[in-house]
Amino acid sequence: MGVFDLNDKSPIYVEKIMGSNIYYIDNFYKKPESILKLLNTVPAKVHNPPTRKDSRFKSLNGIHFQDMRHNIRIEEMKYVNSYLSRICGENPHTDPDMLFTNKTRFFPTAFNDYKNNYWHPHTDPGYSALIYFNKNDTEYGTNLYKQIQPDTKHHCGEHVTPWRPKAYWKIVKTLKPKFNRCVLFDGKYFPHGMHIPNERYFGDEYRLNQIVPFSN
Repeated sequence: MGVFDLNDKSPIYVEKIMGSNIYYIDNFYKKPESILKLLNTVPAKVHNPPTRKDSRFKSLNGIHFQDMRHNIRIEEMKYVNSYLSRICGENPHTDPDMLFTNKTRFFPTAFNDYKNNYWHPHTDPGYSALIYFNKNDTEYGTNLYKQIQPDTKHHCGEHVTPWRPKAYWKIVKTLKPKFNRCVLFDGKYFPHGMHIPNERYFGDEYRLNQIVPFSN
């Protein structure tokens, strides 16, 4: 028995939005507490820090927010990738033995104007699975967007111009988070990004989720 054993008998719920299937699996892992302990024990690394010399634009990561990532080789992940691959019909985008996370918090600065902006609408190579690991959080999920007018200044990327005016984007769907819930959606079809409705993670607590990327 491994830490990343799946509840493969958990029901898979399907919702169709704009012709695309979104899959929900609650109680995804059998031992989510053990996984959470692992993720809180193994240090995450700063993603694209301001000191990175090969970056075209100076990153604001570590100045107005902290974007941390786990990139850990864990053999059990190949079974997670295989299971989700069968559901979405796509192949793993990277090494199927890798565990990836997003670990994010914000600093209470005027830069983080979540009331008038959305966080980093972007697309991925294909389907993306997100497994949420924050307890008692039913709000900080994931927005799926539709662009309603050109956002020409978003080319600098997540760590330079992450906040985009709400006038440019419309929320099509907010995927609700729940501890140990997996949501699988087409990240190539839907521009998407964190849903930030309040200041829960504007302190010491991090928003934490695992991501499993696929491509078509």
